[in-house]
Amino acid sequence: MRGLSVYRSCGRLLSKAALSAAMFQIVMTSAAQAKFIPDPIVRYKIDARLDAKRKTIAGRETIVWKNHTSGPVPDLQFHLYLNAFKNDRSTFMQEGGSRRRQTDERRIKPEEWGYEQIHAIKVDGQDLTAKLEYIHPDDDNANDQTVARVPLSKPIGPGQSVTIEIEWTSKMPRIFARTGYRNNYFLFAQWFPKPGVYEGVGERHRAVAGWNCHQFHAVTEFFADYGVFDARLTVPSDFVIGATGVERRATQNPDGTTTYNYYQEDVHDFAWTTEPNADAEKIARTFEADSQVTPAEIAEWSKKTGVPPEDVKLQDVKVSLIIQREHQDQVERHFRAIFAAIKWFGLFYGKYPYDTLTVVDPIGGSGGMEYPTFITAGTQYWPAKHALSPEGVIVHEFGHQFWYGMVGNNEFEEAWLDEGFNSYSTTKVLEKAYPPGEMYERLAGVPYPAAEWTRMPVPRYPWYGVGSVPLGQYFEGVPMVQMYARSGRGYWNRAQADAMERYAWLDMDGQSYGVQAYAKPEITLLTLEALLGERWPKVIRTYHQRYRFKHPDAIDFMNTVNEVSGRDMKWFFEQTVYGTGMLDYAVSVTTGKAKSKEGLFDENGKPAYVGAKHGKDKDGEKESEVLVRRLGEMQFPVTLQVRFEDGTEKVERWNGQYRWAKFKYDGKSKIASAMIDRDFDWKLQVNRTHDNYLQEPVKLAAQKWYLRWVVWLQNALMAFSFFS
Repeated sequence: MRGLSVYRSCGRLLSKAALSAAMFQIVMTSAAQAKFIPDPIVRYKIDARLDAKRKTIAGRETIVWKNHTSGPVPDLQFHLYLNAFKNDRSTFMQEGGSRRRQTDERRIKPEEWGYEQIHAIKVDGQDLTAKLEYIHPDDDNANDQTVARVPLSKPIGPGQSVTIEIEWTSKMPRIFARTGYRNNYFLFAQWFPKPGVYEGVGERHRAVAGWNCHQFHAVTEFFADYGVFDARLTVPSDFVIGATGVERRATQNPDGTTTYNYYQEDVHDFAWTTEPNADAEKIARTFEADSQVTPAEIAEWSKKTGVPPEDVKLQDVKVSLIIQREHQDQVERHFRAIFAAIKWFGLFYGKYPYDTLTVVDPIGGSGGMEYPTFITAGTQYWPAKHALSPEGVIVHEFGHQFWYGMVGNNEFEEAWLDEGFNSYSTTKVLEKAYPPGEMYERLAGVPYPAAEWTRMPVPRYPWYGVGSVPLGQYFEGVPMVQMYARSGRGYWNRAQADAMERYAWLDMDGQSYGVQAYAKPEITLLTLEALLGERWPKVIRTYHQRYRFKHPDAIDFMNTVNEVSGRDMKWFFEQTVYGTGMLDYAVSVTTGKAKSKEGLFDENGKPAYVGAKHGKDKDGEKESEVLVRRLGEMQFPVTLQVRFEDGTEKVERWNGQYRWAKFKYDGKSKIASAMIDRDFDWKLQVNRTHDNYLQEPVKLAAQKWYLRWVVWLQNALMAFSFFS
C-alpha cells in the first residue's frame, strides 16, 4: 500500500479520500501486534520528502495516540526540537547550546538556522491548527518554541485513541548538536513533531498525572513513548540512505528521486541519514551469533546471571555501515567494534532484539549519537593504530541501544540512568573486546608503548601532527592509550556541585552535568559492582530485562538491587545518588618503643611498686598505632588490613561513620603495611595516595615511568636533531 503523498504542496489538509486511505492503513497496521509491545501507545505513519538544495523536509504524518491511563487527557503536547536552532533566544541557545557540537566557532549565517513549522493539525478530523500554542513548562522564555500544546474540545478518555494528522516543514540547520546538514550530507534527528509522554499516577512514581514534555535544553536529550514507525522517505536517487528499522521497499520515481519505506516496531524514535553515493558507501554484513559467541561463553554467562543457556544465546543482526569513502581503510575496525558490542552487551544484559542496525560514519558535529537501531560513530582521517578510536565511540553509542533504547529512561530528569549506565557498560565491553596488550607494541613479549620507534626507518620521525591533523609515523604506529572510564580529576573537581538525581538542565554548568551524568554514576556502578561481588551480574541483568520497553526511574533500579542482591543498599544510594559528598579515607601509622610497667600495682591486695625509676623500654618490643581518618563526607564500612614484619596479619573492621578510629598493637614485630580497600573496590575514592602505609615504599612504578620518559625524550631529541 502507498503511504500519504507529499509530492504536492504541504500547505493544505488531507482530502477526505486521503484521510480514509490513511485511516485504513492505520487500522491495518494496528491489527498486527508489535513484537514486544502488544498494544503500543503511539503509531506513526510518516511521509517525508527532502529538498537537498533548500535543506528542507516537507512532511506529513498520521499518528494514532492512545490514552493508556485511568484518567482523561485534556490536551496534546508535542516536541518541536528543531526550533531550538531557530534563533539565539531559544532556551537551548540561551543555556550555551551555541557552543555544543558545532564544527567551528564562526557566526551562523541566515540560511544556516533551522526550524520546525506546523502548517496544519487535525485531531479525529477536527481542524485544530488555530488552537496550537507554544508553551514553556521549564522556564519563562516566551521565545522558546520547542514545545507546542493543542487543547482538545473533548478530553481523551481512558483507553481511547485519537488520530492526529500533521503537515509540517523542517528546515535543517547546518550541523548543530548532532542534527542538520553539511554540504549534501544530512543527518535527520528530532526532525518531526513528536508527542510527549503522558504519565498516569504512579508511573515513574508520579503523584499527579500529566504530560512529561520538557523543552530542548543545552545538556538534555530525549524521552518518548515506545511505538511503531512506518516511514516513507523520498531523496535524490543518487543518494545513499540509512534509517531506523528495516528497509522494506524502494520505489524509483520519474522525477529522479527514490522513495524508501522503513519500518520498525518497539522503538521510541526515528532518525535517518542520506548523502551522495559519490561521498559515502553502504556496506552490509551479518553478525552471526553462532560464530561470534562460543558455547563456553554461553555457559559462563548463564552461570553468572542465573538464566538458562537458551536465554543467553544471541540472534543474528544485519549491520549496515555507511562510511565516508575517504575512511574506507577503517571498515574492518568499524565492523570489529560493532560486532564486539553486539556480543558483549548481549551476554551481559540479554540479546539485541532487533533485526537490523545502521552505523553511520558522520561528518562534522553529527557524530557520537544514538537512536533506535541507528547510531553515529566518529573517527579521524588517520586514526592511531593502537588507540580505541573509532572503536570507543562505536561501542558507547551502540550501548545506548540498551540504556535509553530498550530501557527508556527519562534523560531530561535522570540523565545518569542512561549516560552513567552506558559509560560503565562501555568500559566493561572494551575491557573484554580490547585487552590491554592490543593497545601496545610488544618487545620480547612485554607491552612497550615506544617499541615502534625502535623500528622506525630514517627519516620517518615521530611527528604528532599540526592542530587536529595527525601526521607521520608517530600517529600511525605508537599507541594512544585512551581512558573510557570517565573518572579522575573532573569528578574530583565537580562531584560536590550537584547531585546525580537532579534535572539535567538545573546542574551548575556543563562540566557538572558531565560529572553527574557520566563520571560519577560510572564509578558509582563500578563501586556497587565490587560491593555486591558475584551477585552483581544477576542484579544488573534483571534490572535491564525487567524494564525493557518501559520507563523506569532511579527508585526502580534501587529496589531491584535490594531485591535481587538480598542486601539493603539504602545507605549506599543515599550518599551516591542523592548526596554530593566525596569518599576519602586516610591511613597513617606511628610506631614507638613499648614501655615497661612502672608504678604501684596491686599484689595480694596491697599496692606494690613495679619497674625502674622513670620506666624502662621493654626488650625489643614495639608499640604501634594505626589511625584511620574519614576526610570526606561519604561514610563507608572500612576493612583495614595490617601486616607485620614477621608475616602475620590482622584484619580490623570499622563502620567508618565517625571522623576517625585508632587501632593499637604491642609486640616485637613492627607494622610493615596498613591498607584500606586492598582490592580497590572503592572506585569513588578520590585520593588513593593516603589510603595505605608502606614501611618500605615500592619504587618500581617511579623507575618504570622514569625509563619510559627518558626513551620518549631521547626520540624527540633525535627527531629535532634532523634539522640541526
